[in-house]
Amino acid sequence: MTQVSEKDIASIKDWLAQEPTLPKDFEDIMIKKFLFSCHCSLERTKRCIENFCSNRANMPEVFGSRDPLSTAMKNAFNSTAVSTYMIGDKEEIMIHRLMSTDNFDFYNNLKSFSLQSDHWLRQKKEVLPEHHIVVLDIKEYTLMIVARSNVFYFQKFLTFLLEAMPVRLKQVHVVNCPSFYEYLYGLVKGALPQEIRDIIHFHTDHMGLHKFVDKKYLPAEYDGDAESMVAQSNYWVTEINDQRKFYLNNDLWKADLNKKIKNTNNNPVETTMSGSFRTLAID
Repeated sequence: MTQVSEKDIASIKDWLAQEPTLPKDFEDIMIKKFLFSCHCSLERTKRCIENFCSNRANMPEVFGSRDPLSTAMKNAFNSTAVSTYMIGDKEEIMIHRLMSTDNFDFYNNLKSFSLQSDHWLRQKKEVLPEHHIVVLDIKEYTLMIVARSNVFYFQKFLTFLLEAMPVRLKQVHVVNCPSFYEYLYGLVKGALPQEIRDIIHFHTDHMGLHKFVDKKYLPAEYDGDAESMVAQSNYWVTEINDQRKFYLNNDLWKADLNKKIKNTNNNPVETTMSGSFRTLAID
């Protein structure tokens, strides 16, 4: 049995084609991921895509001027590692690690992450994972980094990731926490729905991950058997550089905010969350 029907993919493509405010360059694999994350509800998928495109248009500081070969992006790529690992074909681990604070720039780091997230969106998979496990490595985070960051903007970006990215979140692990991690958490806690707070686990080192994930699925940096996260991240950056022309498009997957989005919610549709937290599936 297929996870997402071709009929549903075609329905979303037809809807996008008729929406004057939304982009027409969504790839089939992207639509498939959005549908699957929304449990194949067409209405929830439409709302999620609208949210995704509108937020990108409203955050030019991150989704603009993203030349991967620019000095700014090279510095950002060199200071972070982003990688993913499959646990069989049921779960996907998604890791983000700040490697160095040299040349740290808050917005450029978000830009580099957005490029890698876009690259992940376009990666083809025959079988989509049922759940996602997010790992954030904050070993290199310092109070100086916080002082050089825009906390309110980060809350906005975090909300975008939670509400508009096609994931089925199962767990969040924050590893290598410094002594002041509770202060760091307090800066973003207010932007997190209770459903997210309930699945966050904090670890003083990476060993705590081993209680939740078999080491054979973790990267070498976490004493695992899987590929190094740095090696994988570097490979992704190489692929992004090879597709530079595609990512130079400053309007990539953005809504045209000068045009009105049609109301796709004329009929009541059940959602897994209430309030503004409408699209992310929590398992």
